[in-house]
Amino acid sequence: MASQETSEMIADIGTLTLDDLRQFLPVAKEKIQVYIDTLLESTAYGRRSEEEARSTIALYERFPVEQQEKHKQLLDSLVEMLNRLVVCRADGEKQLHEFIAESISIERACIKRIEELMANDETGRYI
Repeated sequence: MASQETSEMIADIGTLTLDDLRQFLPVAKEKIQVYIDTLLESTAYGRRSEEEARSTIALYERFPVEQQEKHKQLLDSLVEMLNRLVVCRADGEKQLHEFIAESISIERACIKRIEELMANDETGRYI
C-alpha cells in the first residue's frame, strides 16, 4: 500500500499538463534512482559487515576452549551485534522494496496521465 505522501503525489499528478509531466518525470526518475542507489549501497555495506562479523565469530570458535571462555563476553557481543545487523539490513531491504514499489506507482501515474492528455489532445491546455 502506498504511503500517504505517495498517494497525495499521485493525486497531484492527475492535475499536471503534458508539459509539466515532461519536466517532472525525468527529474523524478533521476532522484528516485539516486535514492535507490544509496539504499542499495547501504544494504551491500550491511551484508559485508555481517560477513565480517561471521568471520570473526568463526575465528573465535576455532580457539581452544580456555581462550573461548576468556573472550566469551567479546564473542557474545559480536553475536549480539551480528543479530542487530541482520535485523537492520532486513528492515532496510524491506524499505527499499516499498520505496521501489511506490516509485513504480508514481511513474505509472505519470504515464497514465500522459496517455489521458494525449487521448484528449490536451497537450498544454492548462499552462
